[in-house]
Amino acid sequence: MADQHEQGGASAVYGRVPAPRLALPGRGTFIGLAWSGVEGAGNKIVAASLECEKDRARLARLWRPFSDAPGRRDVRARFAGWLEEQLRWAEGRLVVGVDFPLSLPETHLRQLGLLRQGLRGPAVLGKLLEERFLGETGDFSGGASRLRAELGRDQRRVTDAYRAEPLPPTAPRAMRRTFFGLVTMARLDAAFVPWEPPRSTGATLVEVRPAHVARALCGQGDTSDDAAGGSRRSARATVLRVLRSAARIEFQIEQAAPIIEDGTGDHLKALLAAVGAAAAAADGFQGVPHDVPRCEGWIHSVREEPWRAS
Repeated sequence: MADQHEQGGASAVYGRVPAPRLALPGRGTFIGLAWSGVEGAGNKIVAASLECEKDRARLARLWRPFSDAPGRRDVRARFAGWLEEQLRWAEGRLVVGVDFPLSLPETHLRQLGLLRQGLRGPAVLGKLLEERFLGETGDFSGGASRLRAELGRDQRRVTDAYRAEPLPPTAPRAMRRTFFGLVTMARLDAAFVPWEPPRSTGATLVEVRPAHVARALCGQGDTSDDAAGGSRRSARATVLRVLRSAARIEFQIEQAAPIIEDGTGDHLKALLAAVGAAAAAADGFQGVPHDVPRCEGWIHSVREEPWRAS
């Protein structure tokens, strides 16, 4: 009987590893952006500001920064000023994680004749895309459609494959976000990693996928409600609990409520983008695989499988 009891107790815990632990920087401000490319995008874009301190992090703010001027032209015109304002609040050093593609596949860049510009980063590529496809009309939807028509068949980047990203940058559901995001980055005074090193003073921007952060931490992928109306409130609540325990992120009840109740998942995506950017900064933005083309950049995130014992 004793042997059976011991075997039963051992089998109950066999193979298990400790709860996940996520290392974040000892100091710094990190902002995550849940992006949108639809008309009236300013009403959709959500930002989350994460302030890291020794042994803890705090969700300082969760808001829609462009809701007072939601048009895409307004968002593009105000983005640089907004970034400068956030940089001042962060006392001169800021990392921003965006959840839209900061590049196009190498094959598409060659097809467009923009490979050299793609190698120089999103600000240069965005400027060329703006001049070539947006023009003076300022029709973002039309510009995205023209770009997609010229590219033809969808292609995934190498980084999309590494992060198990289901949608390539030029997929029908992603094209407007990609095009509007890159055009907004045009002429922006910031460092885009990994095209260039992060700045010791100033703004640094990285590409992050919130779904990958959630999946690596606790196995949750898409936390938005499904098309049939099924709620994923419990999944969003689970992710928040893991962030609190694994990364020691502090947030108020007033902040947790909109995250859990937001059926689009955008508030949680913004927070996860900030967490992914902070975790990548803690690792020095290292770990880009050798076979990823430089022009395609890299999707930064938390370390793979943070629940696995080191």
